[in-house]
Amino acid sequence: MFISFSLFPQKYNDFAVSLHEEAINKVFAAVGEIKGSSDYEVMLIKGKYYWKIINPKINLKPDSSDFTCDAKVEVGPFNYSTQVIGNVKVSYDAKKNEIIIKISRAIFELYTVIFDKKIHIKDIHLEDHFKEPFVFEGPKTLATDMEFTMPDSTKKKIYVQPTDCEMRVKLKEICTECEIVASDKPFKTVVKPVAPIQAADKPKPVSTPTNSVPRDTATPKK
Repeated sequence: MFISFSLFPQKYNDFAVSLHEEAINKVFAAVGEIKGSSDYEVMLIKGKYYWKIINPKINLKPDSSDFTCDAKVEVGPFNYSTQVIGNVKVSYDAKKNEIIIKISRAIFELYTVIFDKKIHIKDIHLEDHFKEPFVFEGPKTLATDMEFTMPDSTKKKIYVQPTDCEMRVKLKEICTECEIVASDKPFKTVVKPVAPIQAADKPKPVSTPTNSVPRDTATPKK
């Protein structure tokens, strides 16, 4: 991440945090190999297909970000490669302070060739393999405090906290711009409500009267 602070008045906010697409793609690369396989049957011909994607990348753009990769496919003795271009949705959740990057659509065709004729098998929806979005913490975690020595030699602490953050997608980066508030008193910590934990109902122990006599040992009355 690259953090830039505005030292002079601008038409923008007090400071901005930039998340570069290269950082996102480093996380993408760490996910590892993404592949799939299954059986198929076309024109009474049965077989098994395999596919995997290479060079996956998210490209950030002001108008519409996208996802690109190459898909390598093996269908029986037939194999091919195809380029995949998909859609990416970028959003900012101000309440959770999260930058969310989601692959919303990315499809490539799975097919084979029989007697020099292209036979469609199915479409592979890569978005189904990326159901969980990439989530990065937003700039509100950059709250800080600083201490000043006053003329009478006393120490005074100032607390600084980001507020009113707005996200903009630029070319190759996501820029989140914020205002800040400063105070000589600590800000209240927002505590998320947690549902009370209820103890599981335990079966009540069956108490046996101390004067009772088991039936199989009871003495019959005369």
